[in-house]
Amino acid sequence: MRASALVAALACGLAALVACDAGLSNPFASFEARCTALPATRFDIVAVPVRYAEDDTQSIDQLTLKSGKTPATHMTFGLTTANFGHRSEIEIHSLEDKAGGRACGTLQVRVEVSMRPMTVYLAHEIGISRCARTATFEHEMKHVAVFEAVLAEAARDLDAGIGARVGTGTQYAASRAELESRQNAAVAAYLSQFMADYQRVLHERQDAVDSPEEHARVKGACPS
Repeated sequence: MRASALVAALACGLAALVACDAGLSNPFASFEARCTALPATRFDIVAVPVRYAEDDTQSIDQLTLKSGKTPATHMTFGLTTANFGHRSEIEIHSLEDKAGGRACGTLQVRVEVSMRPMTVYLAHEIGISRCARTATFEHEMKHVAVFEAVLAEAARDLDAGIGARVGTGTQYAASRAELESRQNAAVAAYLSQFMADYQRVLHERQDAVDSPEEHARVKGACPS
């Protein structure tokens, strides 16, 4: 018996971009003083808990095709797919001095990273053997564990690194439009590269689960 898994880790980003005027400081204060009074830049990084659905409606051949292999050469009894993505919300508190040709602003960024949706597929043919189903399911849970571990690690690294790359203090530009465009682009570029880097990490770790030793263990788990 042989079990295998597909990592469908597709980086996707959805950014909700909001520009917000501060409007909370003394209009007679200097531009610099009003900039100082803006809310401090804040980054909130959230790892959405992993949840998976089970599906035992598909055949071995269907799962083999879903894994990118051909039924003529492979048999896929188990398969785990997930979407590795993020959703970001950016709020910019800004002030503009049109006469002086300058603007300042601070960021409020919330990023949710997730592995949703996630589905654990078990070929319906193996349902006739409790042993085969259990062995295959145990193997797929190793893939789920990797998804959970990488998600947690990615959230920690994102929290630790985004401020240094995007900027934690008050940002300045020639206009509010330029400031907002530059900050939105900086956040989007950083998240895109970050997710691409971690997608590679995810693939490498999932490939390691499907080692020859693991496949031999699953194959020998049940009496022939």
